[in-house]
Amino acid sequence: MKRQTPDLILSTLSNLGVDYLFHLPGISLAGLYESLGSNKKIKSVLFKHEQAACFAAAGYSLLTGRPGVCMVMCGPGITNLVSALTECYYQSIPVLVITVDNPRKYFGKEEFHELDSFSMLKPVTKKIFSPKTVSAIQKELAEALSCTVEGRPGPVYFNVSVDLIPKVSTVKDVRLRVKIPCPPLSRVKKALQIIRQSRNPVIFAGSGIKRSKAEKELREFVRLTGIPIFTSIGGRGIVPEGTPPVMGMFPYNFNTDFLNISDLIIVLGTRTNTFNLRLGKLKLPERQLRVDINEKKPEPGKFEIYIKADARKFLEAANHEIRTDKNFSKTADNTIYVSYLNAFNQFKTAEQAAISKRPSSLTTKKFLLQLSEFLKDREFTLFTDSTSIIFPHLLPAAEKPHDFFSIGSFGCLGFSFPAAIGASFTHKKKKIISLSGDGSFLFNCQELSTAATYRLKNLIQIVLNNDGYSSLYLTAAMKNSRKKEYYLWNRVHYGCLAESFGIKYITLDSPSKIKKALSKAFSGTGPFLINVVTNDKEYLKKEDLP
Repeated sequence: MKRQTPDLILSTLSNLGVDYLFHLPGISLAGLYESLGSNKKIKSVLFKHEQAACFAAAGYSLLTGRPGVCMVMCGPGITNLVSALTECYYQSIPVLVITVDNPRKYFGKEEFHELDSFSMLKPVTKKIFSPKTVSAIQKELAEALSCTVEGRPGPVYFNVSVDLIPKVSTVKDVRLRVKIPCPPLSRVKKALQIIRQSRNPVIFAGSGIKRSKAEKELREFVRLTGIPIFTSIGGRGIVPEGTPPVMGMFPYNFNTDFLNISDLIIVLGTRTNTFNLRLGKLKLPERQLRVDINEKKPEPGKFEIYIKADARKFLEAANHEIRTDKNFSKTADNTIYVSYLNAFNQFKTAEQAAISKRPSSLTTKKFLLQLSEFLKDREFTLFTDSTSIIFPHLLPAAEKPHDFFSIGSFGCLGFSFPAAIGASFTHKKKKIISLSGDGSFLFNCQELSTAATYRLKNLIQIVLNNDGYSSLYLTAAMKNSRKKEYYLWNRVHYGCLAESFGIKYITLDSPSKIKKALSKAFSGTGPFLINVVTNDKEYLKKEDLP
């Protein structure tokens, strides 16, 4: 059987398990839309901005563990999504971006929407695919989808020349092929030997545990060894927070000097970059053991042992070795965890005392405390923007891997709302919450139209409305400045904005209204927006700055 290129692309995607396509139309994509409309397996989700479509694909991927797929036009469609794609690259989120482009042989003639997207996207994608013939499309499309999840996950770019659209080719049977690297047993044994020789080891784990679906194995490893564990922002939920010896994610203004007694750090599924180390505030032990699926090995000498392997495969092998070793005993005493617990309890007591001042004034911290209390024992997934970086200790406890998702390595605003929209399609009975500051929400607030169009009943958007960017307020506090450059706009009524799209809303301006507002949002059907009008400026201190 022979089919035209549009049918080949859409049928191949659906046969490879793609069930949602997040997209924005453009003239270069016109040839694909008839095929998209007739494909019964792929659900089409139309967005109003390419960055939002890419973040929606990321939210879908984070919650399902499968690649998210977005389709945008060439030229301005690519430039509009590049920030979101870069965030996916740094956060290791598997996303496939598809576009139909001008033939490269015409580049330099100022064709409509002409852009050298290959040069632009090469630094922020794992690989670029551009089939030269129609007969190569299916094979390369399968390779592109496989590439998003193989090794360290990340975005892949699939560029189809417009002159291939009317051509036909025979349908082929193509499959996903993903290699999972397993660690040599000798390296696992050596790693365990190093751990046994350490008196105060500590584990630093991140989103790579989620990507490899290694949460169960990690929890077992912690149980068998007794080693205290803390996580990156992307690793929240991989171990239940609040249960010994889990220390969770450290707040940016929390003193972690107690880690100084550690003589070994075990880095699992995360990177020791500036962002994950709290912008340099978090000091790690000199002796480090790292398990990473990344192709690139860290600088020589930085890690005592580096094991290139899938995290789940390493933990499975390590747990097996520990169970079969009759002489093995828990390697860690509880000094680090006890020190952490004492320090964190003092930190929380001081924080709550400060938050309770001026009880009638609604601040972000007061709202987050009540939100966390409200969400206890409820099923939810929370997507956040920069709020999670500044106030992670006030956010709802993450007890399961899919309770919490955030970003930060690249620092692109506008993530949480479209990501929550993408996730809302996959778990329709579970409440999907987007929590964002007003500065971040304004980046993609146009997607209120998308939420309304698809009647996303499980979606709740919370806007922390403080008239501007908290980071600039904090900068102003550090400089003791009240200059207008730091205070960006008059207060926007986000409830009225939501209502204009046909979305229900409630406005909060007092702590006494929080519980009632949350009950109303969670008991009804969405989409629903909560406009939280906060008075943060006088409370933000320079010690809150990351």
